[in-house]
Amino acid sequence: MQPSDTPIYGIHPVEELLSVRRQDVEHVYFDKEKRSAALFELLRICRRERMSYNLVPEAKLDALAGTRRHQGVVAFCSVRPYDGAEVIEGIVAAKAAPLFVVAASIEDPGNLGAIIRSCVCLGADALLLERKNTVPLNAAVAKSSAGMFEHIRIVKPRNLEGLIEGLAGSSGFSVVGAAVEGGVAPSDYDFSGPTVLVTGGEHRGIPPYLQKQCTATVTIPMNPLGQSLNASVAAGVLLYEIARQRKHCLN
Repeated sequence: MQPSDTPIYGIHPVEELLSVRRQDVEHVYFDKEKRSAALFELLRICRRERMSYNLVPEAKLDALAGTRRHQGVVAFCSVRPYDGAEVIEGIVAAKAAPLFVVAASIEDPGNLGAIIRSCVCLGADALLLERKNTVPLNAAVAKSSAGMFEHIRIVKPRNLEGLIEGLAGSSGFSVVGAAVEGGVAPSDYDFSGPTVLVTGGEHRGIPPYLQKQCTATVTIPMNPLGQSLNASVAAGVLLYEIARQRKHCLN
């Protein structure tokens, strides 16, 4: 099966998908009225693996699949495979001060694509995404990234919280959250060491479980007339400051 925006439907095709390319599955939809042992097992896998799924009316499933022959389940995949969490270990072992970006709760594909583009242009080593609450890595994201999403590691770990905890603990990373107010100016923070930069979404900001992991908070100074920056613009400003301090990509 190739990564695609095209729906994959039917019990056996979705079973195969969850078996061989589970990390690339963006969302699974189930008919909320249909019952079978096979569907229950697929639902159990989604719950166990913290995958994004919904129980929906049959009519919605028909529309998503473009057919009524979906057997009660439809799945969508990313347009490119996600990198495995092991690439993070490799980067940590190879570099003195890696930079990982967490784009949390991003709902707009244009914003995610723009964040990916800034990550590539300004020297981030990998982008980490949540399993849920984030726009799928689809064709719209690819277009917005101007092809840059092929040039950076993009990881959607099963346990993002645990991965960050490990980086902050044994690997000595600073976990820096971007906040609308209350943080220090980015230029006053030392980004020279290993860093996880956590940015929030358009509406939710940084989720509480990630806020708890932040060891520092930065806030971009703004004109009082402005309420806040677009999520991708804020990420780009912060990445520029980190690159400026590290002298990455600015020659």
